[in-house]
This record gives sequence, structure tokens and C-alpha cells, in this order.
Amino acid sequence: MSLSVSAAHLAPANTRLAPSEQTLTPKAPSEAAGQALANAGPAAVYHPSEAAQTLREPPQVIDTWIGRSESPEFPRFAERFNGAQAVLKSAFTAFESTLASTAPDLAATEYGFTAEADGRLKVLDKSGQLGEANIKRLTVLLNGSAELKTAAVAYRDATIDMTDAGSPWSGSVMGYYSVTNENFAKSIDLAPMLRTYDPSDLTDIKDRFLVTQLAYKGERATEETERAMYERRGWSLQG
Repeated sequence: MSLSVSAAHLAPANTRLAPSEQTLTPKAPSEAAGQALANAGPAAVYHPSEAAQTLREPPQVIDTWIGRSESPEFPRFAERFNGAQAVLKSAFTAFESTLASTAPDLAATEYGFTAEADGRLKVLDKSGQLGEANIKRLTVLLNGSAELKTAAVAYRDATIDMTDAGSPWSGSVMGYYSVTNENFAKSIDLAPMLRTYDPSDLTDIKDRFLVTQLAYKGERATEETERAMYERRGWSLQG
């Protein structure tokens, strides 16, 4: 392609135009046009339908319970809980050793037990291996061990203190659960948390930890259970 350049003068693009000699004078509209303008209305008027009006509902107030924050005392209660758990495990190991020599038929079963509100130990027969007679025998033997009974009650109390010091939403979140003397026996089986298992045995692994037992059997904390906890302890409500 060839490009040719001419030396001819090109007028600049910003050349000024000469002003017009014509004079503009305002002219009043005709009487008919003025009357039409005065009578003019809106082009359209919107009338919402009844269905559209029913979609507008009054605002609703939703009161959401958040709960307490974790107590500064929680680490102390958690340390106390760990100590109580170690003492209970030692007492249970000693009881199992004695049971194996005095009642091997009972020792061979996968029995469970818990602490009731009055401090007595209750046999749990989740596997259905015991029967009524053996449940009675084992109940007598469990409650006959003063060391085991005392340690189980101390563990229950330490669990309650730790969850009460916890929060439903912050820190360890242990306050998400409500644990009391009355519901402890409904939620917690102590035996699976105290036995020693082969690492490859994953049978009923959810029963081997307090937090997992609480997760599927425990009572969830509510505004009512929190208020009852404060009243039980004689504490004032926060916030």
C-alpha cells in the first residue's frame, strides 16, 4: 500500500463559525395549546394490587439467646476435672482387678455404670449381657467399693463445675451442655471412658470420651438451664 502526503493547506478543526444574523424572539403558545397543557394529567397512575399489599407484613422481633462467655475460672475447673478423672481411672482399674478374681463372669461382660443424683452407683447393661440377677450382684459390688464410689461422685461434680464454667459459644464450648446431678446418670456411662482398649478396636468409640457422650446423649444448654444453673449456684446473672 502506498501513502501520499500533500503539502496543501488543511483548515484547522477548531475554526470559529461566524455568528448568525437571525434574532430569536420568544412567542407565547396559542390559547388552545395553553389550555391543553393546563389540563394535562400524569401519563399513568399506579394502583397496587391487593395481592401486593398482603406481602407487606409488620416487622417481627426475634429474641436470640447467646449465653454466657467462658469464666476466667474455667482453666482451674478443667485441671480439677483432669485430676478427678485420673483418680477415677485408678479406682476403676483396681475394682476391675478385684472383680476378675472374685466374679470373673461379671468381669467378662461389657457392663457400664454411672453416678446417680444421690451418689449411688448404677449399673448400665447396654449390651444386654447381664440379666436382672447379675445387675443386682454388680450393683452391690460397685457400691461396696468406697474408693470407686467416692471417685465417681468427685468426677461427676468436677464435670458439672467444668461445664458450668464453660460457654455455649466461646473457649472450650463446654457450656453448650447442661450437666446436673439429676441428668448426669442419663447422659454419662463412666466405664467406657475408663477402660483400656486396643488402638485398632474402634467399637463404640464415641462412648470413650466425655464430650462425645455429651454430644449424642447430653442435654443442650438453654436460656432456662443457664438461669437454673445461676440460681443453683447463687450467682447473679451476667449482662
